[in-house]
Amino acid sequence: MEKVKKLMRTTPNALLCVLGAIVFLFVFYSLAYRTPLWDVWLAPNMDNDEVIYNRQIVSVITHGGPQGYFGYDETHAAIGRYGGWGPILIWAYALPGFLFGSSINTVFWCNILFGILGLAIFARAARLNVWQQLVCAATLVCLWIPLTLIFCGSSESLHNALVLIAVGASAALSRRYSHGWFVLAAFACGFLTISRPYALLFWLFPLVALWHDGVRRRVVCGVTAAVSFVVALFNMTMLTAPYFSGSGLDFTALEMLKQGDAAGAVAYQMEHISIQLRTIWAEVLPTLRGNTTQTGAGCLVFLAILLVTVACLVYDWRGKRPVRFKIGALICSVAIAVVLVVLYNVMARHLMLPCMLLLAALVIEDARPALVYVPVLAILLLPMNAQRSSLSTSFPEMADQITAVEAALTERVEARNSDDPWDNTLAYAYDDDVFHGYLYAVPAGMGIEFDWNTYLADSSKTIYSRYAMVNHGTAAEARLLADGWQEVISTNDLVVYERQGE
Repeated sequence: MEKVKKLMRTTPNALLCVLGAIVFLFVFYSLAYRTPLWDVWLAPNMDNDEVIYNRQIVSVITHGGPQGYFGYDETHAAIGRYGGWGPILIWAYALPGFLFGSSINTVFWCNILFGILGLAIFARAARLNVWQQLVCAATLVCLWIPLTLIFCGSSESLHNALVLIAVGASAALSRRYSHGWFVLAAFACGFLTISRPYALLFWLFPLVALWHDGVRRRVVCGVTAAVSFVVALFNMTMLTAPYFSGSGLDFTALEMLKQGDAAGAVAYQMEHISIQLRTIWAEVLPTLRGNTTQTGAGCLVFLAILLVTVACLVYDWRGKRPVRFKIGALICSVAIAVVLVVLYNVMARHLMLPCMLLLAALVIEDARPALVYVPVLAILLLPMNAQRSSLSTSFPEMADQITAVEAALTERVEARNSDDPWDNTLAYAYDDDVFHGYLYAVPAGMGIEFDWNTYLADSSKTIYSRYAMVNHGTAAEARLLADGWQEVISTNDLVVYERQGE
């Protein structure tokens, strides 16, 4: 028994932390998915963002950056050619992407790497003993969704890993100041802020950790936070393509307030919040009845870990134990939830960032209460989340079309040999019933304009892209034919056209 207690008090070294993270993720994958890891093929995946991420990252790996424009409805960034997330996030994936090569699964393998590093660095920085690491692993399995986001092609794995690194490095700073841990905490918080400006709140953790280390260090931390926020605004306004008609965030009420219509602004915002809450309830109610929806499950996971954190906070406050990380996590998490409801929309993946924040705070400051809350979370959440599933794999009907389209586009682009970005850009008719997975056929380096099919069908709208991907017999195709576009290739599921002339 004494040996077991000693093992639980021992902090594993960095190598063991990495090996532990690898084993944990491999075991989870084996239990959660039927698909062999090496057979995963993301092209049939349902998230269109994943395609845009991949094509930009592949363009960096193969050409140093996009040769055409990435944007929406024939728009592009004021500076550069990157899409709705700017170049910083893309380069964060492209750098490790050089290890895996330019393929459909590049982001998938990068996400697994980020998941391993996030868990390992968190364990090492926070000096988690074996017991605390087991608590972290068990709670993650109960939450389930954050782990599934590692095995996909979106960017949530990187952001969730950075949350763990930011909180873990802040825990290290709270023990003793170190330039290395400060740089790591600042990098994680800064990158999160640049990617998602509301993550400016996360700077609360290094600030709290340095609060008793003198004014100069707090000032340095505050200035670094301010700089990261300025870079975030510059990235959003200058380096990022506008998302369709806006940024994705709803600032209508603020615009009305600026125009002096205070009553209208309040009425609009209240209606927006009401719609959001009704939408959330419409997802949560069937989930409670056993018909699980992704958003409903995400909301319940977030609520469960939030209530656990509140309970542990009260327990530790009364016992005069550490609570500052839990307080910081609760403040940030509630603020993020409010931002999502008031200005954006609530989706499961959006809620996992605050979930990881709350988990990190719990693991650092609580271990014994896990004997109660882990079984409770397992009983409440695992029946809803723990369903063994399969990831997409390659099949000839889609793979053959992707290969054919890629070959045809490559031939045309190389024959034209133009430096004009629009000559290296394909317009995709979104909502034209052409599955967005076929955008993996766009050759490496080529840009993608994610256009509404109604935009492409409207003869009053200018199409700057040299190529267009539409469906057979649609209004968008009719507009292209009327304007003299020539067919490049036609397959069962799509047609690609080329604009003629200069």
